[in-house]
Amino acid sequence: MKIKKIIITCAASCFTIFPAFAQENKDDSIFDFGGDIRIRFESKDNWPNGGTSTANDTYSDWTRYRTKIWGQAKVEDFTLFLKLGNEFKKFRKTPNNDKQKFPDELYVDNLFVEWEGDLYGAKIGRQDLQIGSGRLFADGTPGDGSRSAFFDAIILSRKFSNDSKSKVQLLGIWNHYRNELGIGRTKGGVYDMTAIKPGNPYSKMDEAAIGFYLTVRENEQIPLDFYWIWKIEDDFYSREDKYPGRNFHTAGIRAIPKFNNWLSAETEAAYQFGRVDSMEDLKSRDISAFMFYGGLTGKTSEDTIFKPRLTLATLFLSGDKDNFYGTADGSTDNGWNTVFNRMPWVSEIGLSMYEGARWSNLVHPYAELLLEPYDDHKVALTCGPMYAARKNYDAKGYHRGILAKAGYNFPLMNKAGIEFRGGMLCEFLNYGSYFEAPKSTATFLRLEITAKF
Repeated sequence: MKIKKIIITCAASCFTIFPAFAQENKDDSIFDFGGDIRIRFESKDNWPNGGTSTANDTYSDWTRYRTKIWGQAKVEDFTLFLKLGNEFKKFRKTPNNDKQKFPDELYVDNLFVEWEGDLYGAKIGRQDLQIGSGRLFADGTPGDGSRSAFFDAIILSRKFSNDSKSKVQLLGIWNHYRNELGIGRTKGGVYDMTAIKPGNPYSKMDEAAIGFYLTVRENEQIPLDFYWIWKIEDDFYSREDKYPGRNFHTAGIRAIPKFNNWLSAETEAAYQFGRVDSMEDLKSRDISAFMFYGGLTGKTSEDTIFKPRLTLATLFLSGDKDNFYGTADGSTDNGWNTVFNRMPWVSEIGLSMYEGARWSNLVHPYAELLLEPYDDHKVALTCGPMYAARKNYDAKGYHRGILAKAGYNFPLMNKAGIEFRGGMLCEFLNYGSYFEAPKSTATFLRLEITAKF
């Protein structure tokens, strides 16, 4: 505990040093710093119960206050980067309105050293990591929501040549269920960084992975990605039970062909294989699962009013007859595992369909229209049905519902070197035959203001 406090105190004191050096001679300084403050109001109503085919008509809303501040020192090809974070919340109409209240905890969000040479590079430490489409690598800390997304990782890279956009990255990841680099205490529970089920108080699931990601950009008309990742998930605990770990591989390919100036496509396919561990009354299971995404995008010229961009796409995540840990007969597990992407990448409401935000068992064709009515004003409209690839959780049908989303992000003002932006997101899910719901529609609303400096 003393060592942890010393680390956090030293880290925090750096932010009194970075600005002083940076302002002394900003153009030539090796130091830089910045940060952002984000305020979000969110509400939900009639959401799915994760890991079931039911929903409840509970309404709740809350406000989130998140602050992040960063500093870096750069000398030639080396960079030392540090980012601290804090988030607290104000809940209403929840079973525990006092949870995660002010001041919560101060935590190290990023702390890494990076070396960038002409051909080789290395990045070692706590870092945000989003590679490729983000369908596999996006969030290393899903247990604390959008508060953080870091990975404790080592990334070694090599370009094909000095001026090439093609490169190979070797990845090593180890994510602990508990963040040791934090000061303070969160009220009403703990931040279980990798949790699938609530533990007592921790679920104690560590995650480790190694692999590679190959980006090939030699042909500008057909950019290609190839990847392989071997992941191990430890066995873990809920408040009552223990659940088996997993040892599995994910191999995939992604292509982003450009047909002409206005038409492009994206396809991604991945296959998973491995084993679910045996445990007590649960037999070991083989894993055989896959993911497919295919999309076609058309866009107009930059001088067209609203600059419309339309994507027609389908996402397929294979499913199993039961949940990840409910089958005891030793049959093959066909449910897709999101690897490191337990984020609301499809939908906030959709995320709540799954226990621990483990996206799986989904067929989702949709249309997305992007508009820019004014410079830097971004509008996104999305609509499409959602289906289960296989019926599970005693569902009566395959149709999860029809999802509709509307998002709007826009600038507010720039003042005293601070950029203010606003955002809004609305989601509606009209339930289908898969769910037994007290009301026909689930809703989500987010209003956001961010100050970046």
